[in-house]
Amino acid sequence: MTTQVKTTSSAVAKVNELGTARLVALAFAGAMLFTVGFANSATIHDAAHDTRHVQTFPCH
Repeated sequence: MTTQVKTTSSAVAKVNELGTARLVALAFAGAMLFTVGFANSATIHDAAHDTRHVQTFPCH
């Protein structure tokens, strides 16, 4: 008994696009975290810090 699996190119394309979107989102999140978290600029750091407080995220 054999089972045949049919895949369409559109289904494969959607999987590839999803993987690409995940990688782009991960890279963007990492860049933002690095930029804001380790920035020497007090203004950028304070803005991120205040945003964390507004969202009731513990940061201290």
